[in-house]
Amino acid sequence: MEEGEEVYVDWRGNAVDERRHGGIRATVFLYVLFMIRSCSNSSNFSMVAYLHGMLHLDIVTSSTVISYLVGTVMISAAAMNFISDACIKRTTAIFVFGPCVVLGYMLLALQAHFPSLHPEICAIDKEPNNCEAAQGWNLTLLYLSLLIFAIGEGCMRACIPSLGGDQFSNSDPKKSQLQSMFLTRLKFTNSLGAIIGLAFLVWIENNLGWDIGFMMCALIVLVGLLVAASGYPFYRMQKPSGSPLTRTLQVLIISSNKKAVANVDVIELQETNTQDHVFKFGTNQADETKVLIQMLPVFISCFLVYLPFTLLMTLSIQVGRAMDKGAGVIQIPSASLIAIPTTFHVLMQPCYSRILTILLRRTTGHEHGVTPLQRIGAGSICGIAAACVATLVEARRLNVAKQQGLTSIGTGVPMSIFWLVIQFFLLSIMDIASFGGLIEFIESEAPSTMKPIAPAVQSCIAGLAAWSCSGFIQLVNRMTRSGNGGGGWLDGTNFNKTRLDHFFLLLGAFELLALINYTFWARRYARKLRRISTVETHEDDTRH
Repeated sequence: MEEGEEVYVDWRGNAVDERRHGGIRATVFLYVLFMIRSCSNSSNFSMVAYLHGMLHLDIVTSSTVISYLVGTVMISAAAMNFISDACIKRTTAIFVFGPCVVLGYMLLALQAHFPSLHPEICAIDKEPNNCEAAQGWNLTLLYLSLLIFAIGEGCMRACIPSLGGDQFSNSDPKKSQLQSMFLTRLKFTNSLGAIIGLAFLVWIENNLGWDIGFMMCALIVLVGLLVAASGYPFYRMQKPSGSPLTRTLQVLIISSNKKAVANVDVIELQETNTQDHVFKFGTNQADETKVLIQMLPVFISCFLVYLPFTLLMTLSIQVGRAMDKGAGVIQIPSASLIAIPTTFHVLMQPCYSRILTILLRRTTGHEHGVTPLQRIGAGSICGIAAACVATLVEARRLNVAKQQGLTSIGTGVPMSIFWLVIQFFLLSIMDIASFGGLIEFIESEAPSTMKPIAPAVQSCIAGLAAWSCSGFIQLVNRMTRSGNGGGGWLDGTNFNKTRLDHFFLLLGAFELLALINYTFWARRYARKLRRISTVETHEDDTRH
């Protein structure tokens, strides 16, 4: 089997039978697993409340832990995408690493249940200065639990969509269309699972206990894995055939040698004794690497665009704890508000695809209404708007807290939590537009052999941006401390004493600079493509 050649087998390693393996029947099991995974994973939006309320971590530390968690999940997804292409089958990856999610939740449930594994229970919102924060072994157990969870979650995030795509043959136009329908339906099941998790699991965690909530998440994911395992005899499984990233790294390493071309020829001739194969191999690798290098400025710009997202989302959820969460007799956790824009997006998706896309297509002439680069830019604009709205809402909340004499405690501000809906809505648009736009950009511009790594590249960039958030928030908090021992903008655990409005404004300014930088490189890339297209058209006309 040549590198890059797709070969599919059944669970016994035999050639697939199109009548028994793959198709819509096999994807049903994956829909269930992905929806259940999304259900439990969406409840992790309230994880920051657990860190603050149960483990008594301060604002900066809580945000740092969440940033590391998000980044590790994304980097794990990128790594698993590479591993499932180059080393092991996707089904093997899912059922080997997927149980790590269950184990991670179980460890979190144990920590929340046993008093010896977490600090003594304390009303941190009412007595923010009298609560002991988790440290030592308790903090180590938290990090271990989240690391194990992130490995499993990253695996399922990367491998389930790819495994579903493997159930349909690319050579058959009808089945290729079914593959596209599968991905559309998978997005719907992902959103449906997220809504269920945000509405019910988050409420359970905040009202019935974190130990019960985490254990329910573990059981739900376990059921999903068992359902997916029952479909094992029906899956088409792609045998590992190497990753485009491997070939790209080979070119970069070889090209660092002055005798790059000669070395490639010698190595390949020794292995194949076929000069034509050598030329094709080397040319394809060089083309793939050249395309990646051309895209690199856009990738770096997207990294800067993504950086404020995790902090805006995390801090918005945290500040909701200090607001009025009542809706009648029901107390609504701030993380559950994300279900509102998620539901709106699900309902509006048919309108977008059947009405808005057609109208935009007539205006722009682009097949999808707007280009992937324009989608990323639109997402960044929503990020700026979200930061500005968050600044205004937080400034009003702090003013109300001051007027009511609530600055000495960290909760009780008589201001409805529903003020946060607008910024959550804008952040959810940024998530869909910018994150999805980068995947579309890679898939539309990269050679066909590199299209499968688009999600991995996007996950890697988003993961590095999330990791960078932890350093960013610590740096800002340290720099805003006054020389006479005054606290930084985000010191302590009391949100009514912070200057979170200033920090949100800073994030908005950072996002604006990131958008300006992105626009420069995106327009430069687009102009380069137009020049290349013009040259190729002229050469074709000359030949004819």
